[in-house]
Amino acid sequence: MKNPMLFLVAILLSVTLFAQRVSIQPSILDFHLGPKGVQAQPISITNLSDHKIAFRAYLADWLRDSTGNHQYFKPDTLKRSCASWVHLNKNFIEIEPGKTGELLVQLQAPADTTSFRQMKWAMLFLQSTDEQDAASRANKAMQTQVKELLRIGIHVYQTPPLLTKHQAKAISFLPLDAEKNSYQMTMQNTGDVMLQCKSYIELTNIANGKEYKLEKVEFPVFPDGVRKIKFNIPDTVPAGKYSALSILDIGEDMPLEAIEKTIEIK
Repeated sequence: MKNPMLFLVAILLSVTLFAQRVSIQPSILDFHLGPKGVQAQPISITNLSDHKIAFRAYLADWLRDSTGNHQYFKPDTLKRSCASWVHLNKNFIEIEPGKTGELLVQLQAPADTTSFRQMKWAMLFLQSTDEQDAASRANKAMQTQVKELLRIGIHVYQTPPLLTKHQAKAISFLPLDAEKNSYQMTMQNTGDVMLQCKSYIELTNIANGKEYKLEKVEFPVFPDGVRKIKFNIPDTVPAGKYSALSILDIGEDMPLEAIEKTIEIK
């Protein structure tokens, strides 16, 4: 190939354009079942393009690592997986141009009450497939690579209704030695439900009392999950010694967690 970089750009552009022509709703399926509970929720896939599209549906296990990146595993291999509880009315769906297709996702909970002592989750993937129509055959090599790249994940959460404990702990607030004026707060979700967290830093100049507040960082954390939040002190904060308050907010009516220390901004 004469210009591999140009080919790669063309692939990424095609992926972006194709993704913009497909609407999939919702992106999260939230279940709250007890033992033997059954509930079905639909996923709507709208084809906004001018050609037929097709998706293959399959399940996986997943986690967020300490920096928030997703890690994927085979279905039903993690302790908190609910992949084996999920049933689809079809594993393959084709949608004509301008039409909307529906995929029904049913969660069927077991009778074993021990399964409801923890929140569980899984990921439902919709991956585009090669239709082998006249248009795709005309440029088969490129179409195949583009469609392999288009994969959309739908979060599946199962939170038993008796689990209501919202709790987190701020573990540490430390400088990042490799980066100037950068700090890292580490926290852990010590409750039994997923938390939608906010974290930020308040700075008070020890010499003159002037205060600065860094922008909030928002992130979700699974039960037992540990998250490391990086903060870069902006150049607009003058050099000097500061009292730094690292704050963790896990929602309204919940107490804030905070760590205070003296830092020097250079």
